[in-house]
Amino acid sequence: MDDLSTLMREAVETVEPTDRRAELRELVAAASRKRTRRYAITGGLLAAAVVVTGVAVTTQQSDEPETAPAGTKHAVDRSRDSRPAYALYYVGETPKGPRLYREFRTGPGPETTPAAALRLMQAPPDDPDYTSYWSDGQLLGATVVDGVIEVDVDPARVTGPLDDLALQQVIYTVQAAAGDVLLPVRFVHDGNPVAEVGGLPTSEPLEPRAQLEVLALASISAPSERRVAEGTFSANGRASSFEGNVPWELLAPDGTVVRSGTSQTYGWEDHLYPWATGPIDVTDLDPGNYTFVVMTDDPSGGAEGAGATSDTRTVIIK
Repeated sequence: MDDLSTLMREAVETVEPTDRRAELRELVAAASRKRTRRYAITGGLLAAAVVVTGVAVTTQQSDEPETAPAGTKHAVDRSRDSRPAYALYYVGETPKGPRLYREFRTGPGPETTPAAALRLMQAPPDDPDYTSYWSDGQLLGATVVDGVIEVDVDPARVTGPLDDLALQQVIYTVQAAAGDVLLPVRFVHDGNPVAEVGGLPTSEPLEPRAQLEVLALASISAPSERRVAEGTFSANGRASSFEGNVPWELLAPDGTVVRSGTSQTYGWEDHLYPWATGPIDVTDLDPGNYTFVVMTDDPSGGAEGAGATSDTRTVIIK
């Protein structure tokens, strides 16, 4: 996945919905125009910054090409794939209960579409720690109609009660694909509004709930699951962590911590903010399956609050 594309998506998705639609669209349009500029890459670090609503977005780190390991369903060499990257939301356990984690996957293009995002989201996630409320055939498609994303759902295939997080999983996924966090989502079938889905009222268009209510407070955007690292790799994602401190560790196959550090975000109280590690040197490590872990800072050691939220990725060192 192109680093600048990741940066632009991080910038847009970090903004909470407000009534300043025209202003946000102008900011997004201005940011899109920056794609034509060339950025110098030195030592594997992308030195770019984007400003959204007056706040600088932390630059995502460049990385070596990803190799698709044998036996993985969706792993791809994103550096050589011209298809767009879709931000898909899945469910994972956190100290605060089930929350949404984001996973990037390449899909049909040239631009991301809500319909394609739903097709991808109904396939199993790459990360085995994630799951989904939805299975293939329950969500039939999605289109933007008169400023609303209409999601076609088959009520006959949705059996049993659903948690509200299931609707948020759909809302966050299709809004990311549409590139507009201000578009409400209406559930329809054969073009007609559906009164309820899984026992939840859906007759009116739905808005996304605040990030801190539904998203995991620490998540990894890159590396992808089972990413192959030769020499170095870097990691980035989003978090809402105490005073912007985002600790990370790299664990050997036996669980030993072999690398560790702390990334710094420029905020933490109102939504998730980007974090990045920079290059992590693994040239002296033995080959094997390692685990990269990012977490929220917990100065109390679990004595206060629910405890630290974490996310993991398997990194294969050759």
